[in-house]
Formats: sequence, structure tokens, C-alpha cells
Amino acid sequence: MMRRLCLGFLCVFSSVVVAEPRDATRSVRILDEPPAEAPAAPTQAPAIPKEPGKGAGSGVRIEVLPQEEFALGAPMSFRVTAEKSGYVILVDVDAQGKLAQIFPNMVTLADPAGVDEKANFLKAGQSMTLPEAGGKAAYRFVASPPAGVGMVVAILSDTPLQIVDLPDVPAALAGQTKAVDFVKDSTRMLQILPAEGERPTRAPKWSFATKFYGIK
Repeated sequence: MMRRLCLGFLCVFSSVVVAEPRDATRSVRILDEPPAEAPAAPTQAPAIPKEPGKGAGSGVRIEVLPQEEFALGAPMSFRVTAEKSGYVILVDVDAQGKLAQIFPNMVTLADPAGVDEKANFLKAGQSMTLPEAGGKAAYRFVASPPAGVGMVVAILSDTPLQIVDLPDVPAALAGQTKAVDFVKDSTRMLQILPAEGERPTRAPKWSFATKFYGIK
């Protein structure tokens, strides 16, 4: 059974986890087609802020690959490492504050055999690269408008889940470290809606890691 997290008792079944339309204005787009040649990039690079400090045992780490700055149309990938076992979800926040879940996504969840609840599970000490290294993945990430500073947030839950329902970040906070706190606070408000016969709503234990990147 696919787990979905919702804010309070409201659950939005819209575009939280989708392979986005080709004309969507998102900083990270999920594509299931062969790579196209990247367009020429402007010369001015956005100023990328430093991530908030993390203490030891914070639960999860994330890297943006192959660098922190991307031209429009350039491929992007992410490496997530679990410092403790849990279920990984990645959300992207673009330079205007628009938030979208990019993993698990429509492609990874569209399995004819049904949703694999363990597909986004990482044991402590394990890493995963998204899309999968070696070109085996049926999707890819590319840098897309709007240009500016975006961020990707790795969310680690101790409870099985595949979808989170989070609001956009206020535009005034986009590209700033305060946007990280907004995403964390919004996530901590989420509750798991019980299935039939299960106990009442409950909140998972969360871990977070954030990485800023620039699109020019």
C-alpha cells in the first residue's frame, strides 16, 4: 500500500508527484526522453548560499552532481546517503519558491506490479544516486527555468512513505537559508492518515539535508 502524508487531515491528490509536462516552469524537470543539447547559458552566475550547519548523526546527507551551478538544459543528479535507516524523499524548491517532489516520482511509482514500498528505503551507511548511475533509469533530471538559486531537500522518514504534501515556499524566502526552515517546519506538521483498521494519525521521525544550486 502506498503511504501518503498530508497536512492535518487534508490530502491533495494533484501534482505532488508527477513527471511534469514539457512546458512546466520548474527548476528541476523529470524527463523520460533522450537528452537534448543544452542551450547557451548567460555568463552571470547566481550567488549560492551555504547550507545550514549539521550536527553529527543528523540522519541524511545530499550532494548535487556534477557541480553546484548548471546551464539551462544541463543534466542534474543527486546522491543521497543515509546515516540512519529510513525512507528517502527528495523535494525541489525553485528560485521562485515553487516546490515539487522529484523522488519518488511518477516514473518510479508507475510499476505495473504495484508500488514497492521499499524502493526508496536506505539502510544506514548506504547511498543512492538519482537518476541511477549508469543510465539505467527511465527518467532524468535537467536544469530548467526559472534561473537563480534553487534547493533540493532530502527528507528521511523512519516510517514507510512515498508521497508528501508540502506547500510552496514563500517567494520572499526562495534561495535563502530561511527557506530550509520553512520546508522543515511544514514537514513536521504532516501526519500519516491511517488505513482501515490502523491506529489514529501519527507523525514520523524526520531527518533533513539541504543543498543549494544555481541555474544560469
